[in-house]
Amino acid sequence: MTTETLTGAEDVVSARSPWRGRLVMLGLFAAFLGPLGLAAYLYAHLDVWQPAERVNHGELLLPTRPLPLLVAEDEAGRPVTLERLRGRWTYVYVAQGPCDLYCQAALFKLRQGRALLGRDLTRVRLVYLALDEAAANSLAWLRPDHPALLGARVPAARADAQQAAFGDDSPGYIYLLDPHGNLVLRYGRDARTKGMLKDIHRLLKVSSIG
Repeated sequence: MTTETLTGAEDVVSARSPWRGRLVMLGLFAAFLGPLGLAAYLYAHLDVWQPAERVNHGELLLPTRPLPLLVAEDEAGRPVTLERLRGRWTYVYVAQGPCDLYCQAALFKLRQGRALLGRDLTRVRLVYLALDEAAANSLAWLRPDHPALLGARVPAARADAQQAAFGDDSPGYIYLLDPHGNLVLRYGRDARTKGMLKDIHRLLKVSSIG
């Protein structure tokens, strides 16, 4: 190997060394600052991404507020009021029209979820709130499969006001009331029994009421 060849090789190594050093430094900075940057981004965007332990599977109703109105009668003609529901956690399915497949699926999820609560089962009540005659008539054939369901019929003259008390789009949704009658969570058609169960387990665990 000639002197010229050695000199040329040294020049190439010398030229590459600064770039190699810079790449090493960039790599170190990325390794150190990358996790910090990701953490800062996630903290600033908690509405987009949340750790699993902080996620509610239902829609959290904020600000929490009391259900302003409940005027209905059960199948025996007895009043179903907020006072009657106080003291236990209550799932209310707001029904309008005949109980279709989506309605039946919602009631099945509620029944299965409550059954899986074990010793906490008695702390939770299920209500089928019928806003019209068609929904109320469905109770007759729903009853054999849902013996624990409290059926409640809203008088026709109060149906609009009762629907608005939950929300204008409330039919077909499941609402969770706390033992004081406050609206806490809402579930749509895509709700899953497993997710609803996790929510109520968490609430029962931290609550000394109901």
